[in-house]
Amino acid sequence: MLYQKLLLGDKPYFIFVDNPSAFEVHRHPEIELNYCLKGSCGLIVDNQKHVLHKGDLAIISPMTAHEIPEPYDASCLKITIELGPALLGDYFENFMHLDSNYILLHLQNPLAENHIQLQKLLDEIVLYHDHAEDLTFYELILKGNLYKLSAILLQEICPKKSLYTLTRKKHDIIKIEEALNCIYNRYFEPLSIEEISLKCGYSKSNFCKIFKTVTGDTFHHVLNKHRIEIACVLLKNSNVSIEEIALHVGFSDMKNFCRVFKKTMGKSASHYRKS
Repeated sequence: MLYQKLLLGDKPYFIFVDNPSAFEVHRHPEIELNYCLKGSCGLIVDNQKHVLHKGDLAIISPMTAHEIPEPYDASCLKITIELGPALLGDYFENFMHLDSNYILLHLQNPLAENHIQLQKLLDEIVLYHDHAEDLTFYELILKGNLYKLSAILLQEICPKKSLYTLTRKKHDIIKIEEALNCIYNRYFEPLSIEEISLKCGYSKSNFCKIFKTVTGDTFHHVLNKHRIEIACVLLKNSNVSIEEIALHVGFSDMKNFCRVFKKTMGKSASHYRKS
């Protein structure tokens, strides 16, 4: 699992336009937009496979595990955009509370005014991105479009009654990144909430609350999910015993490993290895 740090600085967004290539499982604090301009391409979000066709816009919630599988359509062209709190400020809080980790919009529908506007803005962003060197004040033009895009998305996917006015402080996100780095780099150690909350400078109860707000999940669930993801790789690509794998990924109790694995994957570790 790759964890990408919060986008900060003068360019607090990410834009990539190209034929998609395979990219490993990763998470990041930003919301990610994938818009298929031509052909079709795949996405895997929380281990669920999806296919995007021309005119489809996929919205992936912050801190959601996702990857790009090996491409199968050489003609595909896709734009990927990542937007976070460093660009959107307080408004980003609304994207932290979506009903689903994956939302698909079919922008080809000519009857939906918001879809028409989104399609137009995405096409303009691609045009500006391709001709950045020829445009005066390119960054201002681009950021203006990103703000418009975000506003229309919020109108489309967030019901008015759920719009948040609370502030998602960058300080909290940066601190929770320290906890996530521990999970991804020290998953094989006996990590405790007490140790990690102290490292982040929070009380245990405050840490649990902020971690859940930033990631949408609990500390133990994220830790165990990552451990099981590593275990799955080892089960499929090695002959190491299940007991050794359990120890390698941080489970000192074999019974607990079997319980968590089955709950996460829907089958036992031995059944997963044979499948």
